[in-house]
Amino acid sequence: MRSRPELFALVLLACNPKEQASTSTTGESSAALTSSSGEPTPTTGAGTWASLDERPCPADSILSSENFGAPFMLTYCNGCHSKGLAADERADAPLDMNFDTLADVRTHAPRIWLRAADHNASMPPYGAPAQDERTRLGEWLACGAPTAAEL
Repeated sequence: MRSRPELFALVLLACNPKEQASTSTTGESSAALTSSSGEPTPTTGAGTWASLDERPCPADSILSSENFGAPFMLTYCNGCHSKGLAADERADAPLDMNFDTLADVRTHAPRIWLRAADHNASMPPYGAPAQDERTRLGEWLACGAPTAAEL
């Protein structure tokens, strides 16, 4: 039994990697964007960055955990990346890659950005967010994944 059933009642379970191949914003398959280490390789060009460290935080950003980050993670990530899930419920998500808390998200922010934010689109493997949501995720992470009190 799941330890946090209320969480999962709200989650869009978007984690069936066998149903749909991910594509980048350029239409390339995620396999074409994967390095030899298995990590996605970001595309390059106007408006793209090679890492979260290079991604600027807009001075006028209003994105917070409350108005964007937590709902995004709940909708697109926690269906597979949650401590409350048994290994067979995680769709092969690594057991140590959990985004249940803001501290978890901040710890894994560079990898979350590399997989799901801005021009990076290998996660989620199914039920992907719109490009504008990926861009907002990149902004929120680049700003340090702040809470409303930290803005």
